[in-house]
Formats: sequence, C-alpha cells, structure tokens
Amino acid sequence: MKILVPVKRVIDPSFKVRLKPDHSGLDMAYMKMVTNPYDEAALAAALQFKEQDAKTQVLTVSCGAEDSVETLRTTLAMGADEALFIEARQAMSTLVLARILKAVAVRENCDMVLIGRQGMGSDGNQAGPMLAMLLGWPFVPFAETLTIEGRRVSARCKTDHGFEMLETTLPVLASVEIGIAAPRYVSMPMLMKAKKKQIPSVTADELGIDMKMNVAVVQLREPPERRRGVMLPDSATLVERLRDMQII
Repeated sequence: MKILVPVKRVIDPSFKVRLKPDHSGLDMAYMKMVTNPYDEAALAAALQFKEQDAKTQVLTVSCGAEDSVETLRTTLAMGADEALFIEARQAMSTLVLARILKAVAVRENCDMVLIGRQGMGSDGNQAGPMLAMLLGWPFVPFAETLTIEGRRVSARCKTDHGFEMLETTLPVLASVEIGIAAPRYVSMPMLMKAKKKQIPSVTADELGIDMKMNVAVVQLREPPERRRGVMLPDSATLVERLRDMQII
C-alpha cells in the first residue's frame, strides 16, 4: 500500500499576522513558518500504518516555493519513505492544488491519501473534498481513528452532533483531526540523514496541470474594531433593549 500525505508550510499559529501596507497580502518578513499541525497528524497516522505493515510506503508532497523543500526534509526525518516537491511559484486556488495532488496520486499509484482536515490560516477545509471528487474516491471526513484490514477501511469521524462510524474500501481519501495520532519528533541523527537525501521536484506544467484560477484574492483587510460592550443593571433592562432593537 502506498499512502500520499500532502504537507503545507504555514505561519506559526503563535505569531500575530500583519498585512502589507497596500493590503495585497500578508507581511511575511518576520513570520516563523512551520508544518501545518493537521498535516503532521496525517503523517503520524500514515507512519503508524507503515509500522503495522512493512510493505506500506509513505510519500509526502508539498507545493509552492523553494522553502517547502525544508518542510519535506523534516517529513523524511520523521520516517516518510519519499518526498516530492511541486514547484509552483504563482498563487494557487484550492481547486488548482487539488488538481496537482490528483496528478501526483495517479502518477505514484497511491492507494490512500491522508490529508489534514484544514490548513492553519485559510481554514477552508476544501482541499480534501475537492481532491476526493477529482479522484472519484470515497471520502472520509474529520477522521479521529482509522483502521485498515485488507482493503477495508473503518473510521470514527467527528460530526456536529457527536461521532459516526464509516466503512469503505481502498482507494480512499481521509481528512484527519489532530488527535488521530501522536506527533512524531525529529531526532538529530535522523535529520542529518534526511539532509543527505535527494528530493525530486517537478513543475506543475510538467504534470500537465491547468493553473487557471476562477477565484482570486483581491484584497485583505483587518476586521472592524469591535465596539465596547455596555453593562446593564438587570435582565429586565436587557429584555427592554432587545425589544427596542427588534431582536425579540
């Protein structure tokens, strides 16, 4: 079995983001970049399957600028077998990213894609469903546990009302929650070994991907400053105010 794990380089969630003066995007000058925590969880789950079956291979892939190679090198140090860098310097919509990942999954004959539920920052939760649709594979959303027996896959998935159990067969795409597996930590010896490994790269054009975007970010702006709250003496006054505002 071959498992594809897309990984994304994101701004450290502990850093406060700032906008460029012209509002064209985020000011990245002093931002610390890390691997998306949800993708780290997906990789940890894939490595668990590898430990259960020695024949399982884990391939990580990242799209973007050259600095994404270091993110992939970290995944190799964690235990991934292979890594692939997709060079795409221009901005990408989620649909374009899904097209790229589909091309990689087909080219590499993958049986499973494990993807983080969302990317920190965008929080769109779109890449997984779009990729599953393009591949024509079953989609398992918000998985908190995953088990594989032969070709059968079982998952415990988070919902708005609690949990549900889903069953399907390979090939399958699952978007995972952070708690699905304990994160893997990188030891210095493994990191030094990973630095010696060659990470192949291809461009989106070489994969034959249509990079045309139907959606583009025109401008980013900070939310309006929240007005100061008003303290009311009692509940009767609150009800009267709400009636005046025609809320009740």
